[in-house]
Amino acid sequence: MATTEDNIDKFEDLLTCTICLETFTAPKYLPCLHTFCKTCINTYILSTVDMGKTGTTFKCPICRQDVMMEESPGNTETWAEKLPGNHFVASMMYRQEIRKREKMCDSCKVNNKSEKAKSLCTVCDEAFCSSCETYHKSFRMTAKHPIISLEDVGTNEETVIVSSLIFCEEHSGEVIKAYCVDHSKPICTLCATLSHRKCDDVITIEKAVSGIKKSQKAMELSTELNDTSKQMSNLIRDRKKHLTDFEKEVEAILTKVSTMKDNIIEHLNKIEEQVKDEIIKSKKKAVLKLSQESTNLESLKSTVALITGFLYMILVYIMGPNCNIYWK
Repeated sequence: MATTEDNIDKFEDLLTCTICLETFTAPKYLPCLHTFCKTCINTYILSTVDMGKTGTTFKCPICRQDVMMEESPGNTETWAEKLPGNHFVASMMYRQEIRKREKMCDSCKVNNKSEKAKSLCTVCDEAFCSSCETYHKSFRMTAKHPIISLEDVGTNEETVIVSSLIFCEEHSGEVIKAYCVDHSKPICTLCATLSHRKCDDVITIEKAVSGIKKSQKAMELSTELNDTSKQMSNLIRDRKKHLTDFEKEVEAILTKVSTMKDNIIEHLNKIEEQVKDEIIKSKKKAVLKLSQESTNLESLKSTVALITGFLYMILVYIMGPNCNIYWK
């Protein structure tokens, strides 16, 4: 049997956008009922229309069903804004937020007050403290709104309650309270009195809902929805795995590039050292050679000076002091 924590995890998967893999932000749904963040589907629409140049349609990112915009769709940047908001998902996100943290009264918050909320109106989707709940019930328009305890919301034990009041199409202002089995039609009190008083099988709307939940079609639909939920969970898990694998591959590439850089730098450093060694060796040879040549020239210069002095002495001996005239 699945635990409450497991149910919460599955519930969170249903509130995850399959494009950004994050919790929905301003959820919008397509005719195929697939839901996405407004920003995500807007980016997708722009890229799809630009590439395909379809102009008036785009395909659902999941089932690839064509989504037809209005006859005059206008600028593609406004398409996402025109898509209907998924209020059911927004309501579930709101309740999930309540489960995760302590919720403050929405009415008090408007008046810059801080009061812990005790209950939730399933029609207005607003949380109230005890005082604000009393005021909410005191107004004629909101007196019949179903209100549940936040403790039930927090423990996932709240009963299934219709999230909004459904009004009769034939009698304005009358709330649907019964169901005519003979005509397969939901009806209000006036309908039951005026148009369906001769019908044999008129039951309360609660009983009708209970019967629908136990019907074969409802069970088949529930099974199909569960299968779809599992497929979406698998898809989300695969997307997350692909994202993780992609991040690992990028990290591996960056590491490889860094290693290549270090190897290149190390190789260049070795070449630099080799060139320096060769230059130093060449310098030493050249300096040694030049020093040797300088020494030889100095020695040759001394020999020349010695010979010159010896010749001068010979001339003095032969010619006497007057040899200076010839020497010059």
